[in-house]
Amino acid sequence: MDEWFTPLPVHTPGSDGCRSRKALSRAFAAGQVVRIRHGFYVDTDLWWNTRSAQRYATTVKAVAGRLHQPIFTGPTALILHGLPVVETPATVDVLTSTPTRAGVQTTISAYHQSHLRGEGDPPYIPRTRQVYVPAPQITEDLHLTQIHTAAQTQPLPVVLADTLADLDFCAALPVVDSLLSGRNRDGLQWDRAELAQVLTGRDGTVEHAPLTRILDHATDLSESAGESLSRARMVELGFELPELQVTMRGADGREYRPDFWWRHLGLIGEFDGWGKYAAAGTEAQVFDALREEKGREDALRERGLRVMRWGWEDAMDPVRFAELLVRHGVPRRRRASIRWTA
Repeated sequence: MDEWFTPLPVHTPGSDGCRSRKALSRAFAAGQVVRIRHGFYVDTDLWWNTRSAQRYATTVKAVAGRLHQPIFTGPTALILHGLPVVETPATVDVLTSTPTRAGVQTTISAYHQSHLRGEGDPPYIPRTRQVYVPAPQITEDLHLTQIHTAAQTQPLPVVLADTLADLDFCAALPVVDSLLSGRNRDGLQWDRAELAQVLTGRDGTVEHAPLTRILDHATDLSESAGESLSRARMVELGFELPELQVTMRGADGREYRPDFWWRHLGLIGEFDGWGKYAAAGTEAQVFDALREEKGREDALRERGLRVMRWGWEDAMDPVRFAELLVRHGVPRRRRASIRWTA
């Protein structure tokens, strides 16, 4: 998740010593920099070779500098509050009190012809979406050290109530799980009653049926956004849900706590988020982490247990994920809420 809060270095007129607006325009025409917003540029090689989450963080930084005191909302505000978003948003969302400004901005000239001589399409640059809200907004000030700027967002309860109902189930559940467990950037932790109060009406009536479904399946046992996404996908596809984080002893006598456990199948499920290996540090430390993981799996297999592994690409693709579960004998318990063939 750190990529969401670590933007690339941004060039603006005057920020690079004596580099003028004309000098940046010449660098843009030569294909040396990409223009992500008017007056905000990033080195082309950096922009091309980083992940979409970091490109998004960089665009948010540019929007914060380009607009006058923008108030961020929607998935953008969730990210700024340090909550997990499983897919890079297509837009940077800000509020506007002017109805005629609402909507998605027209595309800026982000790439010069000199950028387009290679093979393949250039990376997508998120556009700005202005959301009309007529009433004055109470805001929260966030000093974002990593983004090197101050930003305003709607208060988190407002963001959650307005945004979660519009997200699909697989995107919303990781957000709520992370708030129940406190496993997010700022360690925010709410209990289920607090979340229910935010996501339902003041009189206890449910305003949106999807929000009730999210609360019904949310848990504080999920240890990563990838695990939450995987479980949401199982719900969506109608598969039997596993037990979570069950402690068991391996053949080596050590105790292990796998992500998922289908007890009657003797089947362990493990979500492989490669971020945990990258976070291990040096190349040698990453190798040690991988070796530890293999030893853990071997110790469980020697007990006669089966181990099923998957990663982000599997969990993001419902058909691919369904095929994986079917192949390992996980039964379906109800009709899927989406169509798939496996």
